[in-house]
Amino acid sequence: MGENLASSRNGTGSESLPSGPRTLKSDIIRLLRLAKPEYGNMAGALLCLIGTSTVTMSLPFFIGKIIDTTREEEDEDKNAQNDKPQIIMGFPAAQFYGGLTLIFVLGSSANFGRIYLLRTVGEKLVARLRSRLFAKILSQDLYFFDVGPTLKGMKTGDLISRLSSDTQIISKSLSGNISDGARALISGCVGLLMMCWVSWKLTLCMSLIFPPLILMSTVYGRRIKKLSRTIQDSLGAMTKVLEEKFNGLKTIQSFAQQRAVVHEYNYEVKDIFSKSMLEGKLSGFYYSINGFLGNITLIGLLIVGSRLITSGEITIGDLSSFMMYAVYTGSSVFGLGNFYTELMKGIGAAERIFELIDLKPSITTSLGKKVNDLHGDVEFNNVTFTYPSRPDTPIFSDLKLTIKKGEHVCLVGPSGSGKSTVSQLLLRFYDPNSGSVTVNHHNIKDLNLNFYRSKIGYVQQEPLLFSGTIRDNITFGKPDSTQEDIDYATRISNSQGFISAFPNQLDTVIGPTSSGSAQLSGGQRQRISLARTLIKRPQLLILDEATSALDSRLEETVTRNLTELSRVSQITIISIAHRLSTIKNSERIIVFNTHGKIVEDGQFTSLYADPGSKLNKLLKSDEFAEAL
Repeated sequence: MGENLASSRNGTGSESLPSGPRTLKSDIIRLLRLAKPEYGNMAGALLCLIGTSTVTMSLPFFIGKIIDTTREEEDEDKNAQNDKPQIIMGFPAAQFYGGLTLIFVLGSSANFGRIYLLRTVGEKLVARLRSRLFAKILSQDLYFFDVGPTLKGMKTGDLISRLSSDTQIISKSLSGNISDGARALISGCVGLLMMCWVSWKLTLCMSLIFPPLILMSTVYGRRIKKLSRTIQDSLGAMTKVLEEKFNGLKTIQSFAQQRAVVHEYNYEVKDIFSKSMLEGKLSGFYYSINGFLGNITLIGLLIVGSRLITSGEITIGDLSSFMMYAVYTGSSVFGLGNFYTELMKGIGAAERIFELIDLKPSITTSLGKKVNDLHGDVEFNNVTFTYPSRPDTPIFSDLKLTIKKGEHVCLVGPSGSGKSTVSQLLLRFYDPNSGSVTVNHHNIKDLNLNFYRSKIGYVQQEPLLFSGTIRDNITFGKPDSTQEDIDYATRISNSQGFISAFPNQLDTVIGPTSSGSAQLSGGQRQRISLARTLIKRPQLLILDEATSALDSRLEETVTRNLTELSRVSQITIISIAHRLSTIKNSERIIVFNTHGKIVEDGQFTSLYADPGSKLNKLLKSDEFAEAL
């Protein structure tokens, strides 16, 4: 398991599933497979569509017969035969119109079924695709966020855009758009057959418009596919900017840089605007030329049809029916062109979704051994590591570090020395390029990662608390916690005092969920985060500047509680700190230099008493002086 993973990842950290060359056909087939669970509903919608299309396409035929009946009545008036009841297609007028009404009712019912079933298909598809994609994102390792499928990294804003906008476009393509395409195809085929039945000569004249329409639709659709992809990418970039700026709103306002930030956002807006306007120009040219050709064709059909009426080859009713079928068929051809272009948009959005679905994380979270006993030494054996986003900047080179069972160790060093990287590797957010990390002689690559992390506690300097109650946040990692567990965690983290001061205590709502939610200080947030970690009763605890927001008195209390916990329960504690008050409460100090090398290792008292020690030089530096 100690092989160099950098070569297997090719610098990306995430492996793509093997696939053949991408073609339009393969993209369409894969897009259709997304809707496989909804094939039943889609088949029902297709049957309803056939029903409503049949009713719609029969209307010109009936109109033609009604017009010809009027002509027959004029002839009968001339022959003074007014005593006969009106007959239409062999039926009395009352029966004919009654039957026609019944047909229209059936058509309307079928149309309702089509709309309802397609809406069901679309909503289920969006829900399933978003859920699947969200789970896929959560299963990715940090290589995905550092590099991603585009080799530029994946930001939250872009992921949100793919989860919301792209999935909606795919849903539209696979539900309503396919329905429109099927309806256009059915209507077009039925219309052509009826037109041939009425007059093959007129049909031959109209068929001359089909080749240029098909050619224009093909060219336009391919161009729209590429443009749709770039527009979605730009939407993702804009969402990234929004997410970043909203998160840094206080910083922006404190530096009075609202105008500059708005200018940056406007650049993204203008980029989307220009691309959308290009799409609008293409659409304008396409539909205007189609409309022009359609109008010219209709005039030509009227001219030819009038001559056929004069020669007695067709009746006025036949020409009326033919012209209506011509309009329906022409609309169907335009509809097929629109179906193709919308399908290309769907494929453009699907490409962005498939990029994520195809990525296989290089660090799996559910495979490997489940080891309960992690009480033991932590060892870094000849570890070499570089971050995937900075492959030319090594963090560690042959790092050797051993932390004994039950020790309270503090890692100290200047920014960029690799202190936090130790915790990243220990939690296996990344794998070493070479070497190994072992806990109690178990190589962590061989362990079930989810189970392994459940035994480890990790507290960050700026912890994230979720919207909900304080109780929800404390029990996040252990939903079945008892009140005794909560009391234990809040006591050690010194959280009981300020939690009890709230009227609702543990049930106090925090976060932006409501206007009445409590606003917590940085120190309070850190202590709740610490309680959330301690409630798991971890066998290994990593504290990355976890008490930096506490005043000296509170920090002293928390540190004393953690030291006692380490002594009684033999929990190994690894602290990363800049503050002297945190450093001096650790029994062992490990000092890193700017190149990720361990330059000093020993007890705090002996290192601090030596004026020439690396620790003292570091504490006197500007970076540490601010934290003292």
